[in-house]
Amino acid sequence: MNKKEKDEHLAAHLPGVLHYHQQMLSDGLRNKLLYEAIKNHVTSETRFLDVGAGTGVWAILAAKLGAKRVVAIEIEECLIPIIFKHAQENGVANKIEIIHGNSDHVKIRGKFDVIVSELFGGDALGESTINSFINLRERFLAPNGILIPQKLAMYAVPSKVEKSIQNIPVDLPIKSDFLKSLKLNYSQIISLSERSQINFLSEPQKLIEIDFRTVEKAPSLNNLTSCWELNNIAEANAVTVFNHSTFTDEITMNSFASQSWGTTSYEFQPFQQINGKIKFNLTMGNEKRNWSVVLLSHPEVKPQNFSPVFAYTRIRMAQKITPHRKFKPPKNGKEKK
Repeated sequence: MNKKEKDEHLAAHLPGVLHYHQQMLSDGLRNKLLYEAIKNHVTSETRFLDVGAGTGVWAILAAKLGAKRVVAIEIEECLIPIIFKHAQENGVANKIEIIHGNSDHVKIRGKFDVIVSELFGGDALGESTINSFINLRERFLAPNGILIPQKLAMYAVPSKVEKSIQNIPVDLPIKSDFLKSLKLNYSQIISLSERSQINFLSEPQKLIEIDFRTVEKAPSLNNLTSCWELNNIAEANAVTVFNHSTFTDEITMNSFASQSWGTTSYEFQPFQQINGKIKFNLTMGNEKRNWSVVLLSHPEVKPQNFSPVFAYTRIRMAQKITPHRKFKPPKNGKEKK
């Protein structure tokens, strides 16, 4: 990539990076809890490592709290000057060592008493994330050092979503069952402002938990399962999935109330039964992603199974039997008169 191409890439990439980090810094719940976790463990003797430093706020906080050594690692090139400028604004530019690179590959002398790592992105429980935490722990964490976060757990709960896929189209006397059946094969990311439309119908149950302090290899994300007894199964039209992040033993964040962490809705067609036991099964590996909702108490009722592959297959099959005319653009880019 030449200089012109690099400049064009940066110009196109920068707005998305800035928007993402604006969203992160606007998350008051996350900011407050992480601030408390860091403040409780940083002293004048602390060696502090911020991995995936983003805009540098946690490294800056550690420096302002008096940590004797602060290192910030960030892989996103356009964030490196932002970390420096923020450090300058806060009077700690001379106290923070900034490193541009992937934490798996960088070389740093010494160990650290506190490591804060926000490497999650969209793959919080995936193999690459888990391996990076193991790498950090083995290479950089001092004996009796603190890793923040310590644990990450995924929870699920049957729910009633008010603004459901099944309510479309709005205010039109038109059926759209085919579109709705396709959309059910894709999970929906629910923003914080939309979460008031979700009503939990039972207590959330843990699907999986990772302890970053002890994990030795990435766990299987196949067949993550929970079951619930419901008094009115017909109310449920989704299973809502969200995370709990344990920053330290005494501080845990429920991401359902967090702006920067996603909440996922897996919608399904409501069952007609009044009460009984419902089962949710989720597979979210790299090679396949699928989920199912089963009425264990009513074996005669057909399970509902979903996957993006099902939507793709249905579209391709429907395309073959759809009568239509197709126009291809001319090869020379000019239309014939």
